[in-house]
Amino acid sequence: MIDIYMTNPVTLKRLASRDQWNEPTYTTTALMAKVDSKTRLVRDLKGEQVVSSALVYLPGSVAAVSHEDRVIIDGVEHVIIAIQKMADFEFSHWELYIA
Repeated sequence: MIDIYMTNPVTLKRLASRDQWNEPTYTTTALMAKVDSKTRLVRDLKGEQVVSSALVYLPGSVAAVSHEDRVIIDGVEHVIIAIQKMADFEFSHWELYIA
């Protein structure tokens, strides 16, 4: 149902592996998402309060997202602060708070 609102093109940059110097290597996937640009106060992995610049809704067809992944919107790479897996009777979508 939420898929009809996915109108913003984004690129999901996923952590593929780490090289011999422990530097991350990424794979990219272009997809459609809903980007809600609004400043919010959210908690990160450490439990600290940080400011999120946008909320990105990804379709449920996307495989699990981690905090090491990145979201590219309009050529700007954003870090994922918080991830929520939203479900009602079944899994419907991901909500990513980005900085």
